[in-house]
Amino acid sequence: MPRITVDIDATASSTIRKSDDGASGRLTSQGWPVGHGRVPDTLDADGLPLDALVVMPEPALAGATVPAWPLGVLHRIAAESETAAPVLLCVAEDPSFIDLVDTPDLPRWHAEGDAWAAVLARLQHQAVGKVTACGTRAEAEHLISDAHHAYERLTGCLE
Repeated sequence: MPRITVDIDATASSTIRKSDDGASGRLTSQGWPVGHGRVPDTLDADGLPLDALVVMPEPALAGATVPAWPLGVLHRIAAESETAAPVLLCVAEDPSFIDLVDTPDLPRWHAEGDAWAAVLARLQHQAVGKVTACGTRAEAEHLISDAHHAYERLTGCLE
């Protein structure tokens, strides 16, 4: 699993949480914080660094850099019925998230697409459109690779 860093712009509370024990389905009282930021040295189709949401054990201050690994991709349709740029879903490097590694794990963590979209809407202070799907970790890794190559081509660092 590739390690990346995310430059955090803002952090918000979320409903993303795991059952206290697998048998009872009892939930923790609150969710993990989620940070919104950008993945350095990447470019999306609009020429901007990749947008990312990172679930983390503690809130991060704006300007912090958080080590993370990719979890999936949030696909959505914007309010104007156009496909919006995908948002990379990430997990901070922390033992608390050791069993959150791919999108099939999201239901156990109450972290399906709508939960991520709700946090994104709070962080961006605007509607984020309708979630159409959550892509897999492999799709996230492919997105990062393509965005990194786009950055290298633009900066002349491509060998």
